[in-house]
Amino acid sequence: MRSYAKIKDWHIYSIYADEGISAKDIDGRPEIKRMIADIVSGKITNVLVYKIDRLTRSTKNLIELIDLFNKHDCAFNSLNESIDTSSATGRMFLKIVGIFAEFERENLAERVRLGFERKAREGYTSSIWIQSYGYNRENGNKVQDIFPEEAAIVRRIFSMYLHDDYAINKIQKILNVEKIPTKKHKKWATTTIKQILTNPTYIGKVRYATEDANRYFEADGKHEPIISEAMYYEVQEKLQKIKGVTRTKRPRSGVYYCGVLYCKSFGRKYTTKWSYSKDASKNAIHPYYRCANALEGDCSNKNIISHSKVEKAFQTYIANIENFSEIENTDTNDAQDALDNTTELETIAAEIAQIERKANEVMVLFMENQIEFDAYQQMVKHGSEKREELTARLNLLENLEASRESRYSKQEILANIRENWQELDNEHRLQFVQKFIKKIVIHKEPSPDVKFGIAIVDNIEFNEF
Repeated sequence: MRSYAKIKDWHIYSIYADEGISAKDIDGRPEIKRMIADIVSGKITNVLVYKIDRLTRSTKNLIELIDLFNKHDCAFNSLNESIDTSSATGRMFLKIVGIFAEFERENLAERVRLGFERKAREGYTSSIWIQSYGYNRENGNKVQDIFPEEAAIVRRIFSMYLHDDYAINKIQKILNVEKIPTKKHKKWATTTIKQILTNPTYIGKVRYATEDANRYFEADGKHEPIISEAMYYEVQEKLQKIKGVTRTKRPRSGVYYCGVLYCKSFGRKYTTKWSYSKDASKNAIHPYYRCANALEGDCSNKNIISHSKVEKAFQTYIANIENFSEIENTDTNDAQDALDNTTELETIAAEIAQIERKANEVMVLFMENQIEFDAYQQMVKHGSEKREELTARLNLLENLEASRESRYSKQEILANIRENWQELDNEHRLQFVQKFIKKIVIHKEPSPDVKFGIAIVDNIEFNEF
């Protein structure tokens, strides 16, 4: 080796010799570790060995060392195998080793992914480093435990959103004002609150591949739930309804029809505006609504309607609905629907259980080397796809059952609101409009007795119940 280095005109920085120590791996070999440290620090730029197995007999370690050489621009040479990275043959060898390294990494990643997926399907959380707010999991424990102080905050967040009708940004502000920290001891953001409200972990579920829609699934977890399924699915329903309503501006108690008010002429939404009176004897602030087309000069009469006129038109419309039977009653077939859902739930549960049994049988066959890895993968993939399809249908049916008991008929809501609307303050009127009304179609007509005309509600479209 010294002679070869002399021929190549290489300067020998050091000899690294782990004499009497096996080369099966690099653990317990102080000299090779010293060599690695010198490569990293830039003291040597070339490594020469007599045979590759003098460096290591572990394929895994060889791949790691070649990666290290490449990363730090360190050449590699072996006398016995005639490997010299300054030659085409030597460079080809490194490329071959790189191919095997890539294969090994992908194979390892696949095994790790399958392990995590199996762990999730068995109901265990994947990592102690990524924990949901409200839970803790100590190193070595398979099941996460409820953290009482945080769990109380989780219940409070769900209650504020569902029962108190607080907006997500209002919940965020309340928690920050009270100096309640997040899991990472930071301030709350609206996205953090949204993540909590949409996290099925709190009803005892385990999620997998949350950022990949094709691989995502939920499984029954081993941990204890923090909130009830009924509350969770009511929150999801409310979030979905609000998501479907795009607003020109955010509604406030003074303009609670914002976001649901539509112009009859153009079908465009009304935006909100405020006018300010200089006359101290009159109300200083006057809220009103203006059709979006009025901003472009297309809407007739500029279609500007004061909030008070919209309020009067709304009350007139509600008061004049006499025949409640004309409004669709969705409760008629509830009993039959519930029976059908129960039967389908039982059938789907049985099919999922059968898929689980087959998955366990396939795993046993693979562990006993009775089937190849490719065949095992195909079977696992087919079972997973079928199980995800069934699980999605199962969750849908369970959601319907969870919300069935709390569902109101449109007749009941209209009758109740007609009787009690005058008793509600603006804040409660805002909550009602946001929760129950999807669309109010309105137009303005001239009137000899009313300045700038009167407003007339043509139709009210309610949310699904």
